[in-house]
Amino acid sequence: MRGRRPPSLLILGALAVMVAAALAPEVLPRADSPRLNVVVIVTDDQSFDSIPRSVPVMPYLQARALDPADHWVVFTRAFVNTPLCCPSRATMLTGRYAHHTGVQGNTDGERLDERETLAAWLDAAGYETGLVGKYLNGYPFGRGPYVPVGWDRWWGKQQGGPESIYRNFTVIEQGTPVSYGADAYSTDVFADAAVRFIEQVPSDRPFFLWFAPTAPHPPAEPAPRHAGRYADLALPAPPSLDEADVSDKPAWVRALPPLGAAGIERMRDAKRRSFETLLAVDEAVRRILEALRERGELEETVVVFTSDNGLAFGEHRWDRKSCPYEE
Repeated sequence: MRGRRPPSLLILGALAVMVAAALAPEVLPRADSPRLNVVVIVTDDQSFDSIPRSVPVMPYLQARALDPADHWVVFTRAFVNTPLCCPSRATMLTGRYAHHTGVQGNTDGERLDERETLAAWLDAAGYETGLVGKYLNGYPFGRGPYVPVGWDRWWGKQQGGPESIYRNFTVIEQGTPVSYGADAYSTDVFADAAVRFIEQVPSDRPFFLWFAPTAPHPPAEPAPRHAGRYADLALPAPPSLDEADVSDKPAWVRALPPLGAAGIERMRDAKRRSFETLLAVDEAVRRILEALRERGELEETVVVFTSDNGLAFGEHRWDRKSCPYEE
């Protein structure tokens, strides 16, 4: 299924264009012009129907985003260019299509020219830059621990197996591997680092923070405090769920077997757990915004919330990402 993003993708697309234009000499602002901070929050495999919802699964963010007094802009026509983690992230970091970045699959991350990214451009423009969480699939690409060009502060999650998405993971912190065990929940660890970045960034520099938790990537594991919160959440059945007649669909869809009642219930359970992982992300968003407010920077900061791609939960018999299906 196509991953239509949660709202705001086009802000990020516009940001890439804006940064590229801002660095052109003929459009450079005056030296004394104030420059806004930028915080980009990128979740991992968040389904397009997770926000907004009639029953919010990210109550804090949804309330803020839909409150006219809060000055959020919701982009309802935003689309993922390449609905797969690594190519999508490379596109967001560069403003370039996958065939230009060279990152066309999840094993292509090392092909990215790290000298040509938002971080490199903003760092050259005087911004304090920081990444917290997931960078690109495969990082550090067998090169050993390293910090990519342009990042002043770095807490990049090292590639691991499915068991390391939420627990038992390693983070390259300023070039040094630091391992976290079963008692550490990744979203919370990353939220702590993001808040520290905001608190410690030099007061005389604008900053750029890329905050990328691994939630709600499957297999979804909510924080213990949130486990079971949405166990009874009603999930509407879209017409495309376990689509009965796929005769008019591409061959790869026609080849998919029906899910059946058991398969549909399995998809529903997986979706509920996915939503439960977003509660910790919602708390992280609150902490980041509160840290900005406490520092007096909230009104001087552009905050973007998006996801790298969506995820299907049985629509058109599909149970993953990778296909540009508009739902």
